[in-house]
Amino acid sequence: MRRLFLSGLLLAVALVPANLRAQTASTRPAGRDSASRGDTLTDEQRRAVREVVRDARVINRQRLGGDSATRARLAEEAATSAFGSPDARAVFDRAREARERQDSALRSYRATTTQRMSVHLGARGLGLEKLFFRGDNVAEISWRREVGVRVRPVGSRMTVPMASEVAGDFVSAVSIPYFPGREQLWFPSSEFGRVKTEVDERDIIHPLARGAERFYRYDIGDSADITLPDGRVIKLRELRIAARKPDWRTFVGSFWFDRDGGQLVRAAYRLATDIDIWGVANEEIKKDLLENATLDPVRDSVLRARLPRDLYVTDSLERARVRARASAGRRGATDEDAEEVPAWVSATMRPMRAKLDAITVEYALYKGKFWLPRAHSATASADVMFMRIPFRIDEKFTYEDVDGDFALATLPPARNRFEAAPAGDSAKVDLDNGVEVIIAPGGGRRRPPADSAARDSVEQRKYGRGKVTQCRADSTWTRVEERFDRTLRIAYDMPCDMDRLAKSPVLPAETASDEELFDLRSAEQLANALSMGLQVPWAPQRPTVRLGSDLLRYNRVEGLSAGVEVKQVLGAGFTLRGVGRIGHADRHANGELSLARSNGARTVTASAYHRLNAMNPEWAGALTLAPSLPAVLYGRDEGFYYRSYGIEVVERREQRRGSLEYGLFLERQWTAGDSDVVNTFSLARAFGDRRFRGNQLAEPGSFTGVRATWARSLIDRPQGLRLVSVTRAEAATGTFEYARGSFETTVSRPFAGFTGAITGAIGSALGRVPIQRSYYVGGLRTVRGQLPGTQAGDAFWLGRAELGRGLGAVRPVVFYDIGWAGSRRAFGQVQPQRGAGFGFGALDGLLRLDIARGLYPSRGWRTDFYLGAPL
Repeated sequence: MRRLFLSGLLLAVALVPANLRAQTASTRPAGRDSASRGDTLTDEQRRAVREVVRDARVINRQRLGGDSATRARLAEEAATSAFGSPDARAVFDRAREARERQDSALRSYRATTTQRMSVHLGARGLGLEKLFFRGDNVAEISWRREVGVRVRPVGSRMTVPMASEVAGDFVSAVSIPYFPGREQLWFPSSEFGRVKTEVDERDIIHPLARGAERFYRYDIGDSADITLPDGRVIKLRELRIAARKPDWRTFVGSFWFDRDGGQLVRAAYRLATDIDIWGVANEEIKKDLLENATLDPVRDSVLRARLPRDLYVTDSLERARVRARASAGRRGATDEDAEEVPAWVSATMRPMRAKLDAITVEYALYKGKFWLPRAHSATASADVMFMRIPFRIDEKFTYEDVDGDFALATLPPARNRFEAAPAGDSAKVDLDNGVEVIIAPGGGRRRPPADSAARDSVEQRKYGRGKVTQCRADSTWTRVEERFDRTLRIAYDMPCDMDRLAKSPVLPAETASDEELFDLRSAEQLANALSMGLQVPWAPQRPTVRLGSDLLRYNRVEGLSAGVEVKQVLGAGFTLRGVGRIGHADRHANGELSLARSNGARTVTASAYHRLNAMNPEWAGALTLAPSLPAVLYGRDEGFYYRSYGIEVVERREQRRGSLEYGLFLERQWTAGDSDVVNTFSLARAFGDRRFRGNQLAEPGSFTGVRATWARSLIDRPQGLRLVSVTRAEAATGTFEYARGSFETTVSRPFAGFTGAITGAIGSALGRVPIQRSYYVGGLRTVRGQLPGTQAGDAFWLGRAELGRGLGAVRPVVFYDIGWAGSRRAFGQVQPQRGAGFGFGALDGLLRLDIARGLYPSRGWRTDFYLGAPL
């Protein structure tokens, strides 16, 4: 499956600057755009050729995969070990039959769908993520067997707080609850919408498809009864399905079926393992190259049969020119489906991984015989370099008429949508299912042109010439699209005034939470079935060794520290990971060996380590990319460090509105020192004599303790109030006995063209706290304009206020900070630190440049570039 389910990952790509996208486009192989190629094919003819080539590729894959009889024989051989009991085999057989047969008695339905997709974005390791994109849809869907599907959008809204202009069409993201051949399972991808009888090893492998026995094991689970109003009892049986080995193309899950009819009633499932984006890309490239070696004869035959002769001849001549360039070793001869990723790109853009925490589907019975989907929910996330991208989508369906006798207008023929490149530095993002969103980071919303001809030109670029033509004579227009390899046609009846959709009163209020719109309690109860015990069997995979930019860091103790990671997926949810590193300045080796077990939303990790630690990880970034940037650029390190070795057990629970992490540790701590660190460097030192300040010396000691962090998003309104909080606690005994805890909260809200944010934090400790576990106030994350660690002690408080102008794409900001740290006995007796200044934030504070002036005690100027600011 080339197009992964994570639309959030695709949205992240939109953040790449326009000039970089243009540079990347210039290095692509020839043969993609008829204008740039200089050939004689029009865009329409090129699309026709691509469709035929795609069909030829499918035919060739089927040919390479062997005949159906061979696949059936292999599946039957695998079936002897696939089923835990005869009951499991019986439930499986009935479910497979129902999936392939489907119910042909349903003639029609009318339903209303409500959908919300949310994508957040943030710097990893720096607290909670901010909303990047939210889309809401409300649409009326009508289907008749002899006519097809008509969708009437009644509300559609896209919100991107980080951008000043959002244009595009989110309507096509609407899910169709049922059509003949629709897949019972749900997956947020256009490639998983129709029933495929046999498995496709290049795609997601359906657990009920023919041949799936080679990839899955099946066990019977619990049973339940549903009593209908007429007294009839529907008996349900659970089938617990797990992949035979860790493979991102397979699932583990709990599936409940009607025992007698085999219909799916409810399910919770996730991918069997996380997706390594680069690993999948390299694997796909190798398979493409293997296929391409045998594709030409099949492609030529299909092209000859399907295309007009003149178009076939033109395309053949073009392919001959490409082969000639390949023979001459010229650029542009690479097959567009088998491009190799440059090594510097894959090494720099790490990590790139994605995981699916859970998908839940629920069906309801209508008229006592028709099972139709009632709700869908999915939670996933991606890590791309320093960014973390959580993704959520929820849908619900309400039915006004099932199997009724209502009239439905015939669908018009399909029309090709006219695509136009956005102007300026905007980014066009394909959200799957034909959905396109254009995000422009300009200085404000563009006013629509006053001239009618200019307005028509803008509308044609956005929606196609069909809209302009139809709207000259009517208040509505119809767009027809084809999904699922052109097997399903959908007519969208749209208002000519598309702005009406965003202002529709049927849309949920922007302040409405997900819990108010959807039955999330039911979805969470289903997802609870994805316990630690429901896992892929023990099946160790080949270890992987890698380097990458995410394993690099820079600080005042180590200088440049490069790491090497060795990782092995073991199965049963276990992953073994080892990281070794050494700094060029202190030449002190560090390492960590960990064993983690995860079920997606919950991860338990046991580690043995010898590491460098930050004394103030709450504000120094805990040795991540964020503190490394100012350290290497201008010789300023916000952290103080100590060394430790020991063991720890940590559990992390991903929650819908945050995360909870807690664990036990047993470790020895001692000072990292700075007397032997003599060859650290920075760019500032290359042009002057700027050196790092000395590191804070730690107190040696041995400790046994517990620590916990609870991050929550209490209110998250796209264009309104946002409230987040982080609670931290730690207690230890040993050389010293102490307990420390802190609470931090940030509230932000736009008003009258401005956006304000206030952060407050307070913390205190009990007992004898070692120096390395004290609170340090002063510096970038506490009081800007002051030196890191200006004040330190066993208690602290701070307040930070920011005021920004405009939207989140590029925002000027002014700020004022005040804070104090010291002995809790001296609370209120020492004057607090103060600082103020101005800065510029990009992408709602994801990137930030500040110029700060210390007010007390220091009065110097400081400039900082960093990640993860409130505005």
